[in-house]
Amino acid sequence: MKKTLVIVVHPDLDHSVINKAWTKAVEGAATIHNLYGQYPDGRIDVAHEQALLEAHDRIIFQFPLYWYAAPYLLKKWMDEVFTEGWAYGAGGDKMEGKELCAAVSCGSPETAFVEGGQQCHSLRNYLNVFDGVAAFLRSHFTGYHACYDSYSPKLVELLPANCEAYLRFVKEG
Repeated sequence: MKKTLVIVVHPDLDHSVINKAWTKAVEGAATIHNLYGQYPDGRIDVAHEQALLEAHDRIIFQFPLYWYAAPYLLKKWMDEVFTEGWAYGAGGDKMEGKELCAAVSCGSPETAFVEGGQQCHSLRNYLNVFDGVAAFLRSHFTGYHACYDSYSPKLVELLPANCEAYLRFVKEG
């Protein structure tokens, strides 16, 4: 059975609707690691993060889509944790063969995320950066789970089914 690490990257998880619900839904099914909770000052313990990654086979980056990308702390985390000699380059094989995935909450409806649509591109297109990172690390980007239309009044009734789907995504890999 694959060991899964969910890296939650939401700057205000306590006031989140979707990411907070997702985190609660997958408790017990994966190791939950809240980056903003762990590093409120932005100072990342690289050795600790690398040890967490080494102990897991599958890593899910969970975040809200901000300006078509992940929140700042995830980029900073990648810059500092994926080091040469550990993650890539000579001797850098610690991420080799691992699965990388994403769980993304979006403000716009799914219909807006189409080529030439309101959001210009598909969500998959915006997540291509994770596919590139995975290839560079000799890992595999294996897909994503999404919750769209976070500003919709219908979110309250749609969220339980989305959380169940996310739990399946986490468990089934």
